[in-house]
Amino acid sequence: MAYAHLPAYLKFPDKVQLTAVCDIRQEAVKLFAKTAKISAIYNDFEKMLKEEDIDAVDICTIHDQHKFQTIIAAEAGKHILLEKPMACTLQDCRDMVKATEKAGVNFMIAQVLRYLPSSQGVLSLIQNEELGSIRAAQGNSILKQSLILPHDHWMFDGNRAGGGVLITLSIHLIDLLRYFLGDVKKVSGICKTMNPLFINGAEDFSSATLEFKSGAIGNIFASFSIGRTPWNIKYLIYGDSGTIYSNPPPLNKAHYQIGSAVISSRKLDNDGRTSQKGEFIPIKPISNTLVGNDPFINEIIHFVDSCQNDKEPFSSGKDNLNTMKTIFGIYKSSNTNKVINLNDI
Repeated sequence: MAYAHLPAYLKFPDKVQLTAVCDIRQEAVKLFAKTAKISAIYNDFEKMLKEEDIDAVDICTIHDQHKFQTIIAAEAGKHILLEKPMACTLQDCRDMVKATEKAGVNFMIAQVLRYLPSSQGVLSLIQNEELGSIRAAQGNSILKQSLILPHDHWMFDGNRAGGGVLITLSIHLIDLLRYFLGDVKKVSGICKTMNPLFINGAEDFSSATLEFKSGAIGNIFASFSIGRTPWNIKYLIYGDSGTIYSNPPPLNKAHYQIGSAVISSRKLDNDGRTSQKGEFIPIKPISNTLVGNDPFINEIIHFVDSCQNDKEPFSSGKDNLNTMKTIFGIYKSSNTNKVINLNDI
């Protein structure tokens, strides 16, 4: 993920300067520093915080390190951009938000799908009530993890990752649907481990039903073990007056990407742009709040602007507590075989 973030720093040196890099692996940190054209290299995160003149940190580490690194960075007075998920327990997430609020620093979660121009286009249509009242949403998050990672990778370990496909991949989709539809009220779910590569409770299959506070219902399916799939992440949103769905991304795009979105609605029919049969037409991407098409660059520049202008980013840690509540609520439902009211956890 650090390499996915790097183009933002290289492309916008007038906005943000990458000053130092830290990794416990010496070979890795040297290679990254060479690529980034910086000389300050550290293997100790706390030492870097003390010795370097930095305003913010960009944390792209293993999930079980997020709480510790976020809190010590906040205590050092640094703004924090943190890769998802926030942490491996809900209490850890709450502690992180509390620490950053106490320190008065900006705390943003890198929920990259929010920063796609297509996502901004969808959000605008929903806010303008193009779909009427939204009644339902559904989506898939599918990836064969064993094809892209070494089989002893920490992401197969539930103790290190906090779980499996739900907390690592479905979190993108759940967060995006929250961004579009609002917070989730209740959840029920099933998580299963079928591939022996996944250990310590890491699930490779998950299915969940969501009830949003708005009254809309949702259905989520995810897997890290499907052999073949036409897409990695896909969503549909159904309203009284129309439907939006995402196309599969181009074949040369990375797995985290969603394709362009399309819409069919009665309002657009009345304008003569679609047929009465409900022809779907492309949704115009919106980039007036973004700097380009790359969502990683967009999210980092949004973080920089938020810090410089003392504004809360639109994927703040405080906001993303509700994404994490949904994740941990599904885990609790799977463990207890009960519907979970998120206000109770």
